Amino acid sequence: MTHVQVPYGSTHIDIDLDIEADVLDIGTGRGMRASIGPAEVIRQALRNPLGTKRLREILACNKNAGIVIVIDDHTRDTPTELMLDALSEELGEEYSGQVTLLVACGTHDPPSADDLNRILGKHVGKFPIMIHECDADDLIYVGTTSRGTVVRLNKSYVNADIRVLTGDVTLHYYAGFGGGRKSILPGISARDTIKKNHALLVDEHARTANIEHNPVHLDMTEAASFAPPDFVLNVVEAGKGNIVAAYAGDMNVVFQKGIEVANNLFCLDTHMLYDILVVSAGGFPKDRNLYQASKAIENCYRAVAPGGELILVAECRDGIGDPNFEAWMNACATYEEAEEAIRTNFVLGGHKAYYLRKVMTRIGVSIVSELNTEMLTRWQLKAFKSLTDILDGLKKDKGKIGIVNNGLDTLLVPASNIK
Repeated sequence: MTHVQVPYGSTHIDIDLDIEADVLDIGTGRGMRASIGPAEVIRQALRNPLGTKRLREILACNKNAGIVIVIDDHTRDTPTELMLDALSEELGEEYSGQVTLLVACGTHDPPSADDLNRILGKHVGKFPIMIHECDADDLIYVGTTSRGTVVRLNKSYVNADIRVLTGDVTLHYYAGFGGGRKSILPGISARDTIKKNHALLVDEHARTANIEHNPVHLDMTEAASFAPPDFVLNVVEAGKGNIVAAYAGDMNVVFQKGIEVANNLFCLDTHMLYDILVVSAGGFPKDRNLYQASKAIENCYRAVAPGGELILVAECRDGIGDPNFEAWMNACATYEEAEEAIRTNFVLGGHKAYYLRKVMTRIGVSIVSELNTEMLTRWQLKAFKSLTDILDGLKKDKGKIGIVNNGLDTLLVPASNIK
């Protein structure tokens, strides 16, 4: 008998199986926990920066500097409030009036007031807040990458005297890892800049947990070099509240240190293939819409046996999350159609359909969510409102079962290493 609580929205689903199942809780622990509290982990990073002076020493050379701190948006689960606590201590009260927060939305919809309260906590109202708009008419051209990406960035960031990036280093399914340079591209870039960069995802090296020869990552890094930050603070978090590492200082040094920890934390060689794999996106906000939650499918599907079933558990309270993703799922009924579309007419959002259709050529995909079941069925996905209904409906001999409680932060790598 196996009892598991699977994250779903702001709560969880209790499931009981009459056979043993492997619970693959990589992203929520893996035995990694700092010996000190999360706030102190961040403070120590700020006291011991890598490749730069301390932030307070940088500011001492420019006491009247306008400071822009870039923060992650509402689609991430970054501990932004804790990071701002530590940054405020590092800056001191004398500089608090010189700080503006810039929310790195990329192409996402802007955060609501409730979203900002969740992200910022006690810092709401303490600093001016700007929301990046990728279609704004005052974005500033800073250069063109060697891959032809014309880079236009947020005006407030480019014109700031001191630029600070914050974020977390976690898995990303075609940039390799989030964090570092990703706060700039896509975070505060123009839509056309983001579109050109993301079109590189068709390259075989553009995959989860890989930055070697990865054109998406390399293009992002080059773009960030045109308007580099003065200081970066990144964390690696093993489940909400469990900050296992934090690094501060030079963007590239910080990112490299972060991915060393992230590789050990989030990547698991399963040594097997599962007949059934239950994958939670990780609860809210990671499962707020299908656009975000589908990353969990990409991270975990390689550990499902050909012809097996991956069951995505994602509330999707905000629906699909992207009109282009929805349009492409309607228009491209096969992987071949999606691949042709991605190569000939790349559109942001459409790439999610490309990835999902690719997975569906190999395994079955079921979704437990609040989404419209008729729509999902039309897309050739199995749609359910109850995880218990799926498991009870499967044949008595269920085969090998695995359960992942934080699919957005867990990369399953089977021994066969299927691409």
